[in-house]
Amino acid sequence: MKPVVLTVFLFCLSSTAHAQLSTRCFQDDQLTTVELARGRNAWARKCGLITVAREAYLNSENEYQVFTNGCHSYPAVPEGSTCTFFVPSVESAPCVGNLNKLGTCVAGCVTPTQKVAFGGRMVPVPEAYTSGLTTVSALSADSEAGLLRFGEQSIRSFVVGDTQEDIFTLETQEGRRLEVTAEHPMVLGDGTMVKARTLKVGDTLLGADGVKLHLNRVTVFRFKGQVWNVRPESHVKLENVMNAEGFLTGSVRFQNEWAQDDYRLSLRDDVDVGGL
Repeated sequence: MKPVVLTVFLFCLSSTAHAQLSTRCFQDDQLTTVELARGRNAWARKCGLITVAREAYLNSENEYQVFTNGCHSYPAVPEGSTCTFFVPSVESAPCVGNLNKLGTCVAGCVTPTQKVAFGGRMVPVPEAYTSGLTTVSALSADSEAGLLRFGEQSIRSFVVGDTQEDIFTLETQEGRRLEVTAEHPMVLGDGTMVKARTLKVGDTLLGADGVKLHLNRVTVFRFKGQVWNVRPESHVKLENVMNAEGFLTGSVRFQNEWAQDDYRLSLRDDVDVGGL
């Protein structure tokens, strides 16, 4: 099952608004497919809550409009929720009055204990979020096949979602280990980017230090909880390749807007990354 992930934006929000947005994205207004997200945006545009241009932008980013006082799960809302209206996710639904716009969420990653490089330091993604980190380490344009280089990319959003699905544990002869969802993008030793679910014992992955990593164990376990990822501000694909537990992996953009792309990540020594 493809993970569904939702985003909380860090910027320009008061603590109260931040808490409300967290509740919307993570609990009472969690739309689980891109189709539902686009349905919400179409409904909001039809009802005069967002413009046509705003709808197009949100759809291009796989985001959807949320509100301070309305949600999709009403009346079954968690204790303390400010949701008092049902907000549809289909364009044909009737309009709802007196809604106040709050922000947007995203309609999938790694389990909470897995560490990603932020500022050159390995940190679990939830800790990076709660610490207020604003940049993530990602490949830079001067990387070469034999010498990968990283720079700091501004974080547009942290991505988290409640899920119940299979998690793939990847272990290598070199002693590295990573837990990821089935659709998480991984980089093979020859530079090809693939989904984690396609990997098998004997495959070679590319480490964040340029070392080729030899898979000697791939196991699957059922996981119920939250999975996390990071969404850099950059739309440059090279700058969305990050270091997770010493493995090269893709940001959430590879699972959403670039999921259907045939992508070749060009390093100066002609190492290619094929499409997902």
